[in-house]
Amino acid sequence: MDEGRPMSADLGMFDLVGFIDRADVMWTVASHREANPLLSREHYLGPLTAGGYALIVIGKRGGDVVAAQVWRRPTSRRLPSDGSWLELSRWCLTPAAGENAGSRMHRYGVQLIRAHLPNVTTLVSYSDPSQGHDGALYRACNWHWRPTWLRLRPPPGGHGAWVPGERQEIKDRWVFEVKPDPAREAVTFIDDPGAIRHWHANATHAERRWARTHPQLMETAR
Repeated sequence: MDEGRPMSADLGMFDLVGFIDRADVMWTVASHREANPLLSREHYLGPLTAGGYALIVIGKRGGDVVAAQVWRRPTSRRLPSDGSWLELSRWCLTPAAGENAGSRMHRYGVQLIRAHLPNVTTLVSYSDPSQGHDGALYRACNWHWRPTWLRLRPPPGGHGAWVPGERQEIKDRWVFEVKPDPAREAVTFIDDPGAIRHWHANATHAERRWARTHPQLMETAR
């Protein structure tokens, strides 16, 4: 699919209409204009600019947008840009979406991707601990922790900056397997033994639990 075209152009009528789940939330495909009021109010990254999104899903309840999920091609140059990976660049949930809204929305979004973006094998997203995001929602939806070397061994001074004055918060990377892909592990392979050794010496109990599904970290732990 052309990255600049809205996914709704390729969906059938049922998908365009969406469906109402058991919590009376209507899940449907949307434009950035429909998602932006919610993102402007509720998401720390703010609203979207026009274009460049593979898929935008919203949840509506009583006519109000109560959740939004935005997918685009990965921004990292280290990840595939051929359409086999999609990045979740916004995930905004409000209390009005009801209990377990994250898992309900994720299930619908993955179904759409599997049905209408058959080349997609892998989803990637990032949680920002500096914003209080500990990755609990990703773990609840069966995403796997796949940290970068930068996460395993923060540079001097922290904040992802090796160059003074260039501040960037270090985030946790999460990966979701849409379908089998033999190249996936190679894409997330950490080619930095020093970073891995540093992590093994300093990892928290939570990180060690997350790493149980990480073949490379578990192998080097032996």
